[in-house]
Amino acid sequence: MRQRVLLAGIALAFGVLFVTAHHARALDEPYPIRLRVGDTFDACTSGQIVCPARAPICDDPKVAIPADVNGGLGFQGVGPGTTLCSAASAVGPRRIFRITVR
Repeated sequence: MRQRVLLAGIALAFGVLFVTAHHARALDEPYPIRLRVGDTFDACTSGQIVCPARAPICDDPKVAIPADVNGGLGFQGVGPGTTLCSAASAVGPRRIFRITVR
């Protein structure tokens, strides 16, 4: 009986480690967003970042810029192209978004 409990505990620990590592790897990749010129993406309601988010930046402001969306953080498509934007989350690391504007 004791051995079964030990094996179940080890299996549970490996399962938790696997799920955590997979989730962390997924957050390392920029979250893809497709917009049209003038459209906005609401980052706070997307579930990709914990709000209130702060310090938003975009690599190329000719493609996308930070925008206020319903009192929260968003990004607006300005011109055609692809750029990376990010924002600091209320908890955890900055979240990176790959924004493609058509």
